Amino acid sequence: MLMNDPAPSFRPASQSKGFTLVELLVAVVVLAIGLLGMAGLQTTGLNTNQSAYYRTQATNAISDILDRMRANPVGLEAGAYDNIDVASNPPSAQTCITQDSGCTPLQLANYDIREWAKLFVDVDNEGSDFRPQLPGATGTVSRTNGTSVFTVTVTWQETDWSANRQKAIENKTLSMRVSL
Repeated sequence: MLMNDPAPSFRPASQSKGFTLVELLVAVVVLAIGLLGMAGLQTTGLNTNQSAYYRTQATNAISDILDRMRANPVGLEAGAYDNIDVASNPPSAQTCITQDSGCTPLQLANYDIREWAKLFVDVDNEGSDFRPQLPGATGTVSRTNGTSVFTVTVTWQETDWSANRQKAIENKTLSMRVSL
């Protein structure tokens, strides 16, 4: 052996047995932890996405009744939209929509309220075919006395999972206050 030759750096065969198995085990554990983390992120993302969808539907419902109110200024001034609660009895179906003579402002307001109520409750008694836009939802419209300020509120139920994996139903509310 020459003086400048490096010394061999091989381990004896008895010391290197199983070393690749330990590496493989560590890699599998790291991969498993990563996959569990990704599954948790996916679950959180789905829950958040559903909540955002419900808020969007509530916003659309509020916009719907406000647009209907703006389109009927005479009915609005007459107080036809002052106190709406879809949980109570919605107005009866209005046939004036299909007639050539059209609707009076009060009839149009009743039509609008009934159409808005269809987003929340089964006003046409469709039974099993009815699908509300939001689960367990209700809608209200109220007018501040003597003003043109209206408050439109939509409340719905959302499933929430607590830290200890307990399923809970929470009521969520979205309100909008506008001057018409």
